[in-house]
Amino acid sequence: MKEVRIRFVEPEKSTIHRIPNFGEDLWRSFREEKGVTINLEEIDRAQGEIAYLVHSSFPRRSLTEVHRLLKVHFMENEVVVET
Repeated sequence: MKEVRIRFVEPEKSTIHRIPNFGEDLWRSFREEKGVTINLEEIDRAQGEIAYLVHSSFPRRSLTEVHRLLKVHFMENEVVVET
């Protein structure tokens, strides 16, 4: 499994709930997906980074969902996604 990290470049500029709200939407998207391991408790504590594990056959599809949700939350220019 590979780790995907979504690092918020300037998390202090986000309101207190903005990063966890994005993370919870990400969790909802992946919770039934067997190729992704994502922890809701870690997301709720996230301040500047959200990470999840993805099976080697699923990274491209998971990144597509990450970018879709970043657009929904108007955050696409505020993060660095690392695999």
